Amino acid sequence: MIWENQQDCFGDADLKDAVQSLGRYARDFFLPVGRDRVNMFLKLDHCLRVFREAGAIAASEGLTGEMGRTAVWAALFHDIGRFPQYARYATFDDRKSVNHGRLGVRVLKQRGFLRFLDQELQKIVLAAVILHNCRFLPPGLPDRFAVPTKVVRDADKLDIFAVMLAHLRPDAAVNHVVTLGLCDNPAACSPEIVSQIMRGCLADYTKMVWLNDFRLLLCSWIYDLNFTTSRKMVLERGYVEKLLAPLPDTPDIRLAAKKVRADLRALAAA
Repeated sequence: MIWENQQDCFGDADLKDAVQSLGRYARDFFLPVGRDRVNMFLKLDHCLRVFREAGAIAASEGLTGEMGRTAVWAALFHDIGRFPQYARYATFDDRKSVNHGRLGVRVLKQRGFLRFLDQELQKIVLAAVILHNCRFLPPGLPDRFAVPTKVVRDADKLDIFAVMLAHLRPDAAVNHVVTLGLCDNPAACSPEIVSQIMRGCLADYTKMVWLNDFRLLLCSWIYDLNFTTSRKMVLERGYVEKLLAPLPDTPDIRLAAKKVRADLRALAAA
């Protein structure tokens, strides 16, 4: 798995130990066989990929020292709450279980995963973990908290783009845990989701009904990316084009697609 090859860890010896600790903790929740084991592996790999994406964003944006360090630590542990969440509730849907960000903070405190960091850096990492899955960040958040949190949020989105594209392929095996149990109707899109995109807004995942809504919601994430590096990555990797391709060819979807494409190009050039 990815975590077994995660050795350099940005030159941070303590972070190497943290990567190994995360792997050991996650594996305690793995079942011997079946879909549940697959979902746990999926989430562990996601944690490590987000960790890598965060490192790339931080390096490209020139975030060094404590700002960069707290960003990658928070990225590594951002979804640690997913393992006890899934073990207890068999879902990654916070609406049907618990807030995994808050649960993650409890796990980090109880298990001492941040013991290598001083108290101030621990506070920053914990803040990023608890805020990474909020729809919006609280106004007035100081930069020492806001910047690492924004790195994690962008890195999380970058990997989720790739994960969801793999699971939304027509030939992909159905995994209702990943797709949140949404119905698959190739011709259906919820008008409210389309309307939010036309307003240049982050779509509300609680309004999703169809798998196409999920595709549109992911497209709307371009409006919630915080760094030019992240926007360029989305553009260069073709995520939005791949999400738009299966959508129905209707006037409202054509307009939404045109807007998203134009806005992404502008945001990536900013």
